[in-house]
Amino acid sequence: MYDDSMMMDKHERQSAIAALIREHPIRTQADLSRRLADQRMVVDQSTLSRDLTELGIQKAKGCYAIPDGEQSAPKQLDLAGVVQWFTPCGPHMIVVTTLVGQAQPVALVIEGSGESAFLATLAGDDTVFLATKSARTQAVALRRLEQWFGDKRR
Repeated sequence: MYDDSMMMDKHERQSAIAALIREHPIRTQADLSRRLADQRMVVDQSTLSRDLTELGIQKAKGCYAIPDGEQSAPKQLDLAGVVQWFTPCGPHMIVVTTLVGQAQPVALVIEGSGESAFLATLAGDDTVFLATKSARTQAVALRRLEQWFGDKRR
């Protein structure tokens, strides 16, 4: 059962994730989630996935691994090749179209960037909806997308 004592801050949670991955062969997010629960840390799948991306943790030989020299630094993936285009829609939304199956990795990179112009993302299979606070922040968001993914505005 969940209670407030199971809440933890992001740094504590990510430190626990890194420690578990260093100490144990962990093959799945479900296994990692169970081990965190054993430490009274309940984490939903989307948060766990985001934490793994931010920590730069990837699978190697079937198990999660922390790349050398990148134990806690966010990893920016080069996804310029998978973004096909992005289109502003009204004053508060941008639609990003990706190759099939690449919307979620693109959304994670955008969310992990820390760019305040992005209010929220919603990723499907090949489409990411980006919400911005205003027309002004939409303009900033579009400039960032151009910097990261090239001039693919439609």
